[in-house]
Amino acid sequence: MFWYLGKEYALKVVPHASSSLHLEDRFYLSQKALPVARQVFTDWYRGQARKVFSAKVEKYAGQYGFKYQRIRISSARTRWGSCNNRGSLNFSWRLVMTPRSIIDYVVVHELVHLWEQNHLPSFWSKVGDILPAYKSRREWLKKNAHLFTFD
Repeated sequence: MFWYLGKEYALKVVPHASSSLHLEDRFYLSQKALPVARQVFTDWYRGQARKVFSAKVEKYAGQYGFKYQRIRISSARTRWGSCNNRGSLNFSWRLVMTPRSIIDYVVVHELVHLWEQNHLPSFWSKVGDILPAYKSRREWLKKNAHLFTFD
């Protein structure tokens, strides 16, 4: 079973496929890709992560006036996201396995760091202004983080 946007999908290896990996009602992996399945999945997740995270960042940046320089997809295992003082936003591709509401939380968290590079009460107040339910999302992520890795 593999996670994507908060749902689990089974994997079926198929003898012939038009692509190495695709998702419909389940993941379909070409038998030819089986020896490099880990890399095929990682590449697929990275591509999906770029699309999903870019759309989320654009949405919140547009709504709240955040200015960022770029989005980078990382392979971090213990950090869902980060932000540097030059406006670069970094997100682990593994985050795309979690539900959309959790992705929203991490994106907003990192965008607010563009305004405040700390975790003082004023930081959390700004996160709460954008996502009033951020505390439950943060707790959900802490509780379930172990589910969203396969290596």
